[in-house]
Parts: sequence; structure tokens; C-alpha cells
Amino acid sequence: MLLFASRTDTKDNTWKNGICVVQYNALFNKGNAVQSLDKISDAKSFNSWIDNDPTIKESYRVKSVPTVILYQDGKEIRRWEAGISMKLRITYRDVQHAVDEITGANQF
Repeated sequence: MLLFASRTDTKDNTWKNGICVVQYNALFNKGNAVQSLDKISDAKSFNSWIDNDPTIKESYRVKSVPTVILYQDGKEIRRWEAGISMKLRITYRDVQHAVDEITGANQF
């Protein structure tokens, strides 16, 4: 099951341009992924599996999975991290709100 419209790994720099949402997760925790991030408007959504590249955890300071990070031009703007339950208590709408704050879409 593909969770997002696009996938990436750390070697693909496409996600470093514009506003992007990257969900870092592990295959064993796939069931706890934040769903529907591909519905977010005005941002690209990517999924990065830490199983595929062990350097991801260190490079992006991923301490727990899933971790969702909002980037603008490669700079981290906001981070949501799972707790001991390995679940995030957010929805795509929470992330969309953060994107809207960057784009100014929530001003209307």
C-alpha cells in the first residue's frame, strides 16, 4: 500500500524545493502511519522508510517513528514525533494548518 502520492529517500533532493511534508517511518510500524498526507494542498508529500537507509535516523534526527517533518526549501519548519505508543495523534488536517500558516492561506 502506497501511503503518499510520492516516495523519496535521502538521496533524492526533490523534497528540498518548496514546501514539503516528509513522514519518516519503519516498515514494522506501517500501520501507525499518518494517513492521507497526500491530500495536503500547497505542499509535496513524501514517505521515507528508515529501514531502507540507516543513515536517515541520524541525518534527520529521527528518534521515534512515525515522525512527520514540514520543510520549506529544505529547512525544517515543524516536527511531530510519536511517543512510546509509536503513534502520532495528528491528522493530515493538522499538518495542512501548519502549511496554511506558511502560505498565508489561513488568513481568509
